[in-house]
Amino acid sequence: MFEELSAVNARPALYEKVTTPDLWTDPHISGRMLAAHLDPRVDLSSYRMEYLEQVVAWITDRFDVRAGRRVADFGCGPGLYTTRLARTGASVTGLDFSSRSLDHARSLARAEGLSVRYLCQDYLSYRDDARYDLILLVMRDYCALPPDGRRALLRTVREHLAPAGSFVFDVDSASAFDRVREQATYAPSLMDGFWSARPYFGFHNTYRYEREHVSLDKYEIFEADRKRVFFNWVRYFTPEDLTSELNRAGLQDVEVLGDLTGSSYDGAAPRFAVIARTDGGQREG
Repeated sequence: MFEELSAVNARPALYEKVTTPDLWTDPHISGRMLAAHLDPRVDLSSYRMEYLEQVVAWITDRFDVRAGRRVADFGCGPGLYTTRLARTGASVTGLDFSSRSLDHARSLARAEGLSVRYLCQDYLSYRDDARYDLILLVMRDYCALPPDGRRALLRTVREHLAPAGSFVFDVDSASAFDRVREQATYAPSLMDGFWSARPYFGFHNTYRYEREHVSLDKYEIFEADRKRVFFNWVRYFTPEDLTSELNRAGLQDVEVLGDLTGSSYDGAAPRFAVIARTDGGQREG
């Protein structure tokens, strides 16, 4: 037993394994994730409804979202942003690899008679002839990607932005990393049955990777006939680090904001947002 528990609590190598797709494709977990998306009271899979409405209002105004504009939401989930942006008359595309979330998004569009193009694809490998005036990545998804994933995403963004188009997203800040504490917890049916509909025992370990400004929440789930491990990596950025990464990928004219409502940047805040462009095009507003 000692050896087994030692293995459970062993620190993984940095980005040893990435399991993000498993959260959105497992039938039980994806259902719990969708429920979190649709709960207006929590900031888990999506932001709380009040903040979400502020984000959409700012995006619509700042980027003049209207008929004739082309917008893509990478990791669109159940269509909370795409539906609202489509109401402006803009041509909206949503990408996600969760078929469950996309089914919900399509039902929202049908209910309102909106024409939204939904694609069940991974935005890291997405390619088509479309060019967008605006690409969104909401809920700090960028931070969950390993370095090669971030490079792949930025390549996708660069290849699909129209001239003078904008890429808008938010990230976890370095100040949030200061608040991460290493810990280990155990519970039967850890997180109230989130990980399986069947009985299980769950171990949750949090690790800090100091030099890289990365944290890991590792969940090991033991059921009667199987063991599964889920890794939730988070990279925390300073504006300088993020700007450098964007510039190396060919994105320029980086503007740092406090969040996706356009507030001013505060270095002590747990997150911030950026606008980046491919060619230093004219800023909106």
